[in-house]
Amino acid sequence: MRPPIHVMERLSRIAPLGVRFLDEATGALVGDGLQVSAFPVGLPAARRASVVNRSGVHVLMDLPGLRDLEYADGDAGDDAWWAALPARRPYTVEVRDTQGRFLPWAFRAELPHRGLFVPDCVSSPLSPVSPLSPADGPAVPLFSAPARQAAVPLAVLRAELWDIEARVPAAWTLVEVTPPGGGTARGMADELGRLALFFQYPEPEDFMPGSPADASSFPAGPPLLEQKWSLQVRFHYARRTPVPELPDVCLTLSQPPAGVWKDTGSPLELLESTLRYGQELVLRTQDAPGSRLWITPTGSTP
Repeated sequence: MRPPIHVMERLSRIAPLGVRFLDEATGALVGDGLQVSAFPVGLPAARRASVVNRSGVHVLMDLPGLRDLEYADGDAGDDAWWAALPARRPYTVEVRDTQGRFLPWAFRAELPHRGLFVPDCVSSPLSPVSPLSPADGPAVPLFSAPARQAAVPLAVLRAELWDIEARVPAAWTLVEVTPPGGGTARGMADELGRLALFFQYPEPEDFMPGSPADASSFPAGPPLLEQKWSLQVRFHYARRTPVPELPDVCLTLSQPPAGVWKDTGSPLELLESTLRYGQELVLRTQDAPGSRLWITPTGSTP
């Protein structure tokens, strides 16, 4: 017979930050391969690295200034404990991908935070192919790096974005592409203005799938390899000097609309182009030297 168990003391530990990340192109969660760290604002030497749990959540602990809060009595973490907390403290969170799939990010978080954290500025609907549902909780989006190779068939839009007014790469430009009748996909240029925007192919138009028994019941549309779609592409850009090594999530997502140059005539509010199945769509300014796509910040003189 086992002796009775006497609880002498109960100790709880609270994680000040839990955050997870989502591939903007596929809607899949990304856990492995990311370097996530946090530090008090202005004190990068005090950074701490995250650990990844089995659910793909990056958990930050032992953060300077919060260690006493992490270790508390047995009531820590309940509603009363969170309600009695003093003012949160500001921290910077940085994200880098060791496998070169995604562009780096940085954002600010007031800690400790209850539940999964996502910046207030992030409002990214899930991809139609995402295995997640809104009930699964929030996630911070990650945008594709220009050298990324997609593991599944995806459409891709590429461009080398150039700030024609300042004659510098249009670093960290946010780009939106909208197919007819489809949802808008987003991508981001890197610090050199290089863009690779991966997104799902639109639905084929009048496409006959496979070899049905009664093919006459299907519309006689073009085969898949001849499918094409008209796209609308918008650009959001604000020149920043110096160019940050890691763009801030909220500053990047809130950039104003920028003009885009289809040719060397004058800038447009949006660019219309044609995507063909199986072919990368490469955008450039017609008749301009090089292969760059010119853009102009809002309010700038062309």
